[in-house]
Amino acid sequence: MPNSTEEMHLRDIAIGLQAELNEAIFQREKFERVNAELRLEQTRLQDVITMRDVEITAIRQSHTWKIGSLVLAPVRWIKRRKR
Repeated sequence: MPNSTEEMHLRDIAIGLQAELNEAIFQREKFERVNAELRLEQTRLQDVITMRDVEITAIRQSHTWKIGSLVLAPVRWIKRRKR
């Protein structure tokens, strides 16, 4: 029994909708993977920033930094007055 034109048209529509659904699912999964990678990268960057902040704080609390700041203070004061 041959399919009618209407049945073939409906079958084409169903196949097209299934293909669109599969593409949407694929795109969603791709987006979720990229989003997870970005969150991981952001966490790593935040860890690096935190480590750098700790290092900077330790340097600024060192005696060398404090002595250097004291020695260079007059130069900074002169530069500020010239502005």
